[in-house]
Amino acid sequence: MSVLPSFDLVGYGGLLRDLVSSGFNFRPIVDIGSCEAGDVFLRHDVDFSLELSLALAQVEFELGVSSCYYVLLSGPYNPCSASSINAMMRLRAMGHAIGLHYDLSLYPDQSVLARQRLDAEIRFLQEISDGEVKTIVMHEPSRGQEDFFLDAAPYINPTHFQKTHHDLLYVSDSCRAWRDLSLLEFLDGRSEKSCLMLNVHPESWLAERPQHRLTYLERTLLPKVLEPTQRYFMESVRHSWQTHIGPVHGYGDSDA
Repeated sequence: MSVLPSFDLVGYGGLLRDLVSSGFNFRPIVDIGSCEAGDVFLRHDVDFSLELSLALAQVEFELGVSSCYYVLLSGPYNPCSASSINAMMRLRAMGHAIGLHYDLSLYPDQSVLARQRLDAEIRFLQEISDGEVKTIVMHEPSRGQEDFFLDAAPYINPTHFQKTHHDLLYVSDSCRAWRDLSLLEFLDGRSEKSCLMLNVHPESWLAERPQHRLTYLERTLLPKVLEPTQRYFMESVRHSWQTHIGPVHGYGDSDA
């Protein structure tokens, strides 16, 4: 690979194929504590939609690659909705893991109480995703909050190993942008690091044509994120209102 991948599913598939053909070894994120030269660990922070994560997950599945999808219980999507639960079932069926994406800005300040909140969120996520949750990562660490859970046994926090394993390269596509050329250097064998943790946000790879990232945000991603809510209103709510038998109309209830 001579250039960084384009932010679309073709580009993502090409990146994975290059990693596979170059002999890199994809391992589950739970094994990150024992990373060895040539290992690649895939993770996905799901910030906007579980449903929109499925396209990326399918690309991985078709290439025989598994990863971990980190679910944000306090984000803009409802993890308990039918579409979100169905998405988590499909992710697990494809061999992917589910992890917790915890938001410390909504946690108690005291570490003991914060740990109680973390344990409660993990139990809840395990219930709605119908499976174990073994790994955790913090939402928006760039805010600079102290992370109580870098070492929160028995849960595995890959960020802890990012900070302590000097041979582990961390690359993220946050805000649909590459910070530098370190991913290319790793692929070409020019990196000082010998193993890779790649954090890919699924919502960033859904473009059908080249777009500036702000144009993509407003014209492609926003409509996709809002679509399930609009579909719910037009299919479920509208039908209920249309078929309701109540004879009394409210004040000003007129199309005139």
